[in-house]
Amino acid sequence: MARYLRLLALEITHEFIGDTAISGLRYVPTAETAALMAREGLVWRALPTSIELWQESREEVASEALWQLSLDVHASDGALMFYTEWPQASYLPVTPGAQRAVRVLRAVAQRVGEGAAGALWIDLALQPQASSDEEDAMPLQPLQPWRFALHSRRIHWKYFFSGGLAAKKLSIIDLDASDSAPGLAFGPSPWAATASGTAYLSASPVPMQSIPQQRLQLREAGAAGKVLVRRLPNASVDKLGKERGPNGQSMIVAEIYVHQ
Repeated sequence: MARYLRLLALEITHEFIGDTAISGLRYVPTAETAALMAREGLVWRALPTSIELWQESREEVASEALWQLSLDVHASDGALMFYTEWPQASYLPVTPGAQRAVRVLRAVAQRVGEGAAGALWIDLALQPQASSDEEDAMPLQPLQPWRFALHSRRIHWKYFFSGGLAAKKLSIIDLDASDSAPGLAFGPSPWAATASGTAYLSASPVPMQSIPQQRLQLREAGAAGKVLVRRLPNASVDKLGKERGPNGQSMIVAEIYVHQ
């Protein structure tokens, strides 16, 4: 029975889900990579949130040639391409864990072109390292994976108010704001959903998150600052629209509708 040596582990994390590893990804080697893997006795092992590279143990000396490995990465979440900030330039993994049998010379993750299959591709340049019999006999220990960190797309939040609220002068307060961190500020937008409604747009874009952590409160503008809505609903990637910016440019906004 063939014996295999585990070489390295890879995972992709995302700011959208709290910088944790993405599950449900499918890694597909390119034709050139599949041919190289067949020659070198390499196999990828899929895990729930990562993959591992293994090599069949052989008596011959390890190849001194570089391994150029490329993988197309497919995501089960079709919205991944939208809530990810693109372009994300070539970058090295954030956590280069020590691996015994290979040396990682280059590690790049980039977006696949528009209309192409998959979400992104990973390109690796690996230097095989000869391992000793003592190393081969060592029990398997968890490998610290090479980690590619994807960042969330940043978009403005836009609140639409209707009913009695639309007749008042409003102020949206970030309850987590402080002297050192001003927090998220909002200003009136001329583009309301209805003729009698009002709208407020965030002054700065916010990283998209699966579960936003913002704590926003609606108050009546003025010295008294009467609380009208103790906790405003947070934005969602499910309700997106367009806004015309101050310079006439079109931008994507996350829409939140409040009727009271």
